[in-house]
Amino acid sequence: ELQLLQEQINPHFLYNSLSVIKGLCQTDPGKAELAVDHFSGFLRGNLDSLTAGSPIPFSQELSHTRHYLELEQMRFGSRLNVIYDTPVTDFLIPPLTLQPIVENAVRHGIVKREEGGTLTISTAGTSEACTVTVTDDGIGFDPLKPMQDGKKHIGIQNVRKRLQAQCSASLTIRSVRGCGTTAMITLPRKAGEK
Repeated sequence: ELQLLQEQINPHFLYNSLSVIKGLCQTDPGKAELAVDHFSGFLRGNLDSLTAGSPIPFSQELSHTRHYLELEQMRFGSRLNVIYDTPVTDFLIPPLTLQPIVENAVRHGIVKREEGGTLTISTAGTSEACTVTVTDDGIGFDPLKPMQDGKKHIGIQNVRKRLQAQCSASLTIRSVRGCGTTAMITLPRKAGEK
């Protein structure tokens, strides 16, 4: 459980968030207070995930992700636009699955472009399955080539394993260099679910 937490909390995000809060304390105390609320909500979501031995309501995972994105929007300003299109929320998802996908989209896609870009989180559902789609118009990548940045990239592998083990769900990622990335989680509905 501690390893999971360590893998999902990026130290650079923590340092950057605290730097944003420190700067806001001097320039906009009201916004600094809001940033502290989002920061504590983000940390609480990570810690709560340690005790969640089973999937949680999607709305809870989305709330955790919103805290993360609010902080990143304070940091990057107009370079990070976020669109939520989530009419379907009546399903369960393993904790710490949406936020790492969103974090990858922001860190490795959108903010790598000088002008930034847009991240969209959307949901849909049928009687057979629910889907969560995260789309960015960032720099994209070649999914067949390993990253050449000297870092281990195991976060998405861990998300994929937990989705499969806890929900028989799948994660597919499509990306085109220069054109952005789409990650889609497909969660089969169990008998008796809406």
